[in-house]
Amino acid sequence: MLRITLIITGLLIILPSMVVASSARDAVSLDKKWGIGINYPGLGLKYKINSKNTVEIRTQLEKDIFIIGSRYYYNFSLKDKLVLFCGGEADHLRFKGRVSEGAGIAILAFIGGEYLTTPDFGVSLDIGPACLSLKDRDTGEMEKGIDFVLNLGLTYYFGGNK
Repeated sequence: MLRITLIITGLLIILPSMVVASSARDAVSLDKKWGIGINYPGLGLKYKINSKNTVEIRTQLEKDIFIIGSRYYYNFSLKDKLVLFCGGEADHLRFKGRVSEGAGIAILAFIGGEYLTTPDFGVSLDIGPACLSLKDRDTGEMEKGIDFVLNLGLTYYFGGNK
């Protein structure tokens, strides 16, 4: 139920933006190279290599969970203030629960979009399947699975040509 609520909320943010997006492309700064972002529940640092390729280092913190990883974005469409993208993510994670403690990896493919509300600020949403592999430190027991991940983020862009 929580996932459905998050998906609907995300669509309510992105879809109206597509309808009311200004046609003034010059209002969107395509020259900004760096971005600092917050995502639920973490932080990220983006670097735009060129108009089609972006990389990001991000970390996420939750109670008893720490995740750090990198993302690659392929920006395949820019329509007014909306940037559509797809990409991949690779993460290392650590967890500690009441009965288990360990580490693992997550590999994620995603598709999404970012609406640039100003030349310096964007709201993004992406979703995709994640392959998880976790190992308990004490027992050595491994657990693998696939889950869907929804990311919602806010990014402030800076640097580059002005």
